[in-house]
Amino acid sequence: MARICSAKLSRLFPNQRFRSGLTLLELMVVLVILAIVATVAVQSLQPQVDSQRFESAARLLEEIKVATLGPAQKFQLDGTPIVSGFVADVGRFPRIETNDEDPEEYLSLSELWSNENQLAIQFPFQFRAGPAQPEDYSTVRLPCGWRGPYLQLPIGTSKLVDPWGRPPETVVDEMGTLERLQITIPLSNNQTEPQVLSANLSGGKVQVTGKVLLDRPESATVRIALLTPDPNSSLTSLVVYDDEDKQPGSFLFSRVPVGFRALVADVNGKRQIKYLQVTPNGPPVIFDFQARASAINE
Repeated sequence: MARICSAKLSRLFPNQRFRSGLTLLELMVVLVILAIVATVAVQSLQPQVDSQRFESAARLLEEIKVATLGPAQKFQLDGTPIVSGFVADVGRFPRIETNDEDPEEYLSLSELWSNENQLAIQFPFQFRAGPAQPEDYSTVRLPCGWRGPYLQLPIGTSKLVDPWGRPPETVVDEMGTLERLQITIPLSNNQTEPQVLSANLSGGKVQVTGKVLLDRPESATVRIALLTPDPNSSLTSLVVYDDEDKQPGSFLFSRVPVGFRALVADVNGKRQIKYLQVTPNGPPVIFDFQARASAINE
């Protein structure tokens, strides 16, 4: 229409120059068409965007789990498992921090990445000895302490958030210890229930059990202790776990943080120290005092 009008005007006024253009109605029609095309394009790309966010969320949970508990399959050359990560070094799970002004705003596990947190400053990685009182364990030494960062945040960010800009949800056990992290996927158009991705961290604390082989168990005086780092109790020396199984021929320690730990057995005044990697579903530990006594007599 605009071109036809322009051509008629040019014939009527040959010495004048007229520019062709769009009328307001035509412009509105073009904008409506562009809006429809854009909407269709966005809707067609939405499944791909959702899929990428889903994969990013699953990857984020796996990265947090590895930072906390270390990689699942890591071995030395002789096949001995290596347990690494925050729990192995520090002896506890990272603390769940909230915004004091608005506790509902976000949750943070900044001990995993921030080298300015109190733990990194007061509990750096080094060798620490057991306490000297009331029982003397000062000869037992373990490498422990914060040696992060264990997790790298994206450049330009200072908070741990999922692909939708929300903090991962934290689930704690009856003792207030971090047990699981999860991310709830927002509902799409064809869903009625949200999908939840989760990372189980309960394997960070396990049971350690074993036996003490004795020549004369009925007359033996046995004391078994397990030493581990725990900055909640002490920043300068290792923490001593007492045996929960009072039978002289066996021992039991529950909720032991995975990592490089020390077992100390005192039997009739003689001491034996065994260093071990505490792993999820690890085998029982055996103290063979009968073989030790035979070796001494020889």
